[in-house]
Amino acid sequence: MTEDVKGTTARRPNRREVAAAETRREILRAARQLFTEHGFAGTSVQQIAEEAGVAVQTIYSSVGSKSALVLALGDLIEEEADAPRLNAEIAQQTDPRQLIATGVHLTRQLNERCGDILEILLTAASAEPDAAALAAEGMRRHDQGARQGARRLAALGALAPGMTPERAAAVFAMMTSPASWRQLTQRSGWSFGEAETWLTASLTQLLLHSSR
Repeated sequence: MTEDVKGTTARRPNRREVAAAETRREILRAARQLFTEHGFAGTSVQQIAEEAGVAVQTIYSSVGSKSALVLALGDLIEEEADAPRLNAEIAQQTDPRQLIATGVHLTRQLNERCGDILEILLTAASAEPDAAALAAEGMRRHDQGARQGARRLAALGALAPGMTPERAAAVFAMMTSPASWRQLTQRSGWSFGEAETWLTASLTQLLLHSSR
């Protein structure tokens, strides 16, 4: 038994729960790999079961259908990108340049660490309404994050003359979108580090007052 931050006693997971969690992780790893290699439509539950070394029924009882597998992969995005910590850092940031840099870094991690999952969601969206809804929710959060960052810059008095929070949010959202990252790192062959450096410098020049 362990004690959590509130002082209450938390129960340790038993062996069966640990084994079930490990099986679920292995199933998701296999689904992620096969969806990336063959696409959502080109991958069957049977193939995922074979790759994970489990029975088909285990997939249904542990995670669910193919649609449920996609949604479960979606849950990994914010965790793998360290989004909660970086969003909290952005909300408290008082240096406008660092605020932009942190925002760009967050979108880099989302695309560098989870770009394969984002592609899976996009390919599955045409056939699975739940995947389409999850992809749309991801873009809504991206736009919302851009608006919050722009309002923070405005509150700091850092925006360039004539640059409204609404325009700043639109510029940031467009330049750090998954499509922009794909253009720079896949089609143009830039490294993620090069793309992050360029996006940070460009957004700093576009959005901030020259004295900042």
